[in-house]
Amino acid sequence: MSFLFLCRKGIIHALLAALAGLFISGCMPRPPVRVPEPAFTAPAESGTPEKAARSDEYWPSSVCLDCHDKIYRQHSESMHAKSFENPVFQAQYFNEVLPRSMKVEGLSGEARGCIACHAPVAYMKTKGYIFSRRQVKPESSGVTCDFCHTIRGYKGPRPGNANYISIPGTQKLGPFKSETNWHHVYSELQTKSEFCAICHERANRNGLEIMSTFTEWRNSIYAAKGVQCQDCHMNVRGFLTAGKPVYESGKAARMRLGYSPYRKRLYTHRFPGAHSRTQVEGALTLDMKLDMKTQGHAPRPGSEITVNIYVDNSKTGHRMPSGSAELRLLYLDLSAAYGDRSIPVPAVTRTTGMYDVSGKGRFDAYILGSGFPDGRRIYRAVCIDKRGRQTLSSYDAVRIEFDNRLNAAEIRKETYRFRIPEDAAGILSLRAKLYYLSYPAPFAARLGLPAAEPVEIASATKDIVIEEQKPALP
Repeated sequence: MSFLFLCRKGIIHALLAALAGLFISGCMPRPPVRVPEPAFTAPAESGTPEKAARSDEYWPSSVCLDCHDKIYRQHSESMHAKSFENPVFQAQYFNEVLPRSMKVEGLSGEARGCIACHAPVAYMKTKGYIFSRRQVKPESSGVTCDFCHTIRGYKGPRPGNANYISIPGTQKLGPFKSETNWHHVYSELQTKSEFCAICHERANRNGLEIMSTFTEWRNSIYAAKGVQCQDCHMNVRGFLTAGKPVYESGKAARMRLGYSPYRKRLYTHRFPGAHSRTQVEGALTLDMKLDMKTQGHAPRPGSEITVNIYVDNSKTGHRMPSGSAELRLLYLDLSAAYGDRSIPVPAVTRTTGMYDVSGKGRFDAYILGSGFPDGRRIYRAVCIDKRGRQTLSSYDAVRIEFDNRLNAAEIRKETYRFRIPEDAAGILSLRAKLYYLSYPAPFAARLGLPAAEPVEIASATKDIVIEEQKPALP
């Protein structure tokens, strides 16, 4: 029987695949065993993460490098891989949460919850009792490849607060329905937003939902359309393009033996999000228009001008900013100038309760400081502690007093009015810029962190010819 004939019949491929399976399984501590289809949820009595397995049964991410080199490199650059080493997390956990958890009732659970998401393999080993950085070994630091690909479900009726069920083993759960190699098993949960919600949805010790990205998505038009978290945060561009995700294609594995199929859709493991500059830039857009109905004429010296800025959150499937509601904020600036002279541009004041949407509320002097001039539009949530003070510590918040963050797919109109100086002439240049700030300066100063760098998300410009004043007739 000829070699060509064997190839046509697929016999050679089958033999190679079988040999590869024998070779790989011989290197493993136990042969692969078929597991049932993982459910979205599992009853509490079916097992908890602490009892499921010891952390040394999880594979270090470096084990994946041999076959999944491209995915490994993407993951190693992601905030998932750096979640424990993140300086902001470490400063807040080791300098504040951990010391206070020894004295304050309820904070020990918050401390363990931090570790459950930022170093889940270490959490499985220690039940969340991490008292020093040395307890978290480099190979189990952060959210490892093996940890995510062994999550079989979550406890309770809905995901959140790290209620994962992760059981290590030789078989890894993934998003592809075809099981083409010795360790891949399809899991529908891996393709759903519920998977991400396990750690990206959280209520604090006071029962306040302090991280609600999943809920924000679920209430959006994107959830109704079936657009999942993975469709944005695991595609090439980090957000939808013309309403659709753009994926890489190719082989998920580079096999020395065996067969790896070509995939039309490959999920990127960079997980671009709020910590990724490339993700934030372009996440929203701005549009600028003159309100001619209000002013009734072209801009002229001494006249009042009305400018509308449209802040467009159509690309984002959740609120902006999202995540840690007590820290994140956006702000919008509008500048006006003619020649080398600038014009003050106060925003039209709109008041909601005790908070001026266009400036600083009565609690914000300490939080925002002098760096936020009146007229700057700020989008943020204001968290209040049990003593009625604004707090930047999520674990101390008892309510959200004010929240004007942009909803998913929302386009918000902001109005500015100002007077053009009597001596103005030539071109009036208007520049609008929207910035993202991951945490305010007082938070950085309190924890000894470098100040967060504002990231410009979007901009809009307009140049207008100032109408010349005609001399009065004698």
